[in-house]
Amino acid sequence: MPKLNAAAILFISAFGQIESKLRGHSRLSSTSGRRLGITTISGACTVANFSSKITGGESELASLLGTINNTDEMQNALDEKCRAALEGSVDLSDSTGRGPQFLKNFLDGGTAWNENYDEEISVLDSVQYTTSVFSPPDGGTSTAYPQYFSNFYLGDMECPLGAIECCYTSTRSSSSFSGNADICAFDMASASKSNHILDSSITYYDTASSNQAFCTGFAFDKGSFGDAVKYNTLFHMAMKENLYNSGYVKNIPGAPLCGCVEQMPIVDKVDCIEAVEGYTINDTTGEIGVSISWQSCSDEGTLKSYYNDVLHKSQMEKFFFNKKIVDAGTCDVAAESFMNDQMLVTI
Repeated sequence: MPKLNAAAILFISAFGQIESKLRGHSRLSSTSGRRLGITTISGACTVANFSSKITGGESELASLLGTINNTDEMQNALDEKCRAALEGSVDLSDSTGRGPQFLKNFLDGGTAWNENYDEEISVLDSVQYTTSVFSPPDGGTSTAYPQYFSNFYLGDMECPLGAIECCYTSTRSSSSFSGNADICAFDMASASKSNHILDSSITYYDTASSNQAFCTGFAFDKGSFGDAVKYNTLFHMAMKENLYNSGYVKNIPGAPLCGCVEQMPIVDKVDCIEAVEGYTINDTTGEIGVSISWQSCSDEGTLKSYYNDVLHKSQMEKFFFNKKIVDAGTCDVAAESFMNDQMLVTI
């Protein structure tokens, strides 16, 4: 019998393995048929949305969730996993790397980020805020100072009207400041923990001037995706887009830089952004995470129209909201009405 050289033996061995697999003598492992990675899901946490993106559809989704292939059973499992994914896991006050006092001062309109235009802010470009949900800013302050981040509280309630706003009066970029809103009037008592003015004090602005501020904000229905990720949206709006990308700085005097709409001055326009709901699912473990993105609000792109026409707000909520953000070009009327409410007249 002729001797086989090493190359021939290697060829026969490889051919035998291929032949064996073709005859069904070798089976894939239980996980090798699955794509090892992460699938991104756009939209709500529903069986239809998840199964449409997963290779294998509903049967594969059931396997990943550990349930039978039944829509109700899978939806219950999804609800639980998505709810867990939306629980805040990162304190917003840790996002800047400067601690809670720095963040509080920044949101009130202070710190070098607002006042020193050469201050380095590149740290903001490295924060991962689209895949981890921020919890309310705290940094350990609540043990000694409950509601230390007063910008987002009225009493014990987080922004009861469900709207957060930031207004700017200057820019640290080389381009000149360009505003979008007129400032009408302001009751400083509503933001006393930001301006530290304890006595009653109001500001009546020169409504003949135009576009004195740039204001932007977002709103959400209670219990919604937007509510769950509101502090991610705040970071995206205030620190990444407005400060890092656009260079907007400095608060309206006496007002917070950012806060609940109830604590902000009366203005006649606020641009609007909204969080876009999205999730991820691990193709091997079935673990679910969040995938947040943002876009300009539907319905005219203003916070006023979005709040009144898109969200599910009560008539009472709309009434008080519309006292803070009035129709464009009506600052003079709104300011006079505000003064009448204070039993004062202009001279």
